Amino acid sequence: MDPASLHFITRRVSDTERAAVAVVLAAQLEQESGMLGQAPGHGVSAWQRSQRPLREPLTPGHGRWSRPAL
Repeated sequence: MDPASLHFITRRVSDTERAAVAVVLAAQLEQESGMLGQAPGHGVSAWQRSQRPLREPLTPGHGRWSRPAL
């Protein structure tokens, strides 16, 4: 990635800062490109993990739970 091809909105970006940003972006692009062919991981998703501690399963039965009065 050519640092000169980057457009910065912030004023007064030094050549060193421009080069550092270019290196970080190039490394990120390389890492993402390497992951394109990999299958996604299997297992419990973050959504499923976050929902586990909310409550116990509802068990129907007399005196267990009821519909709120309207």
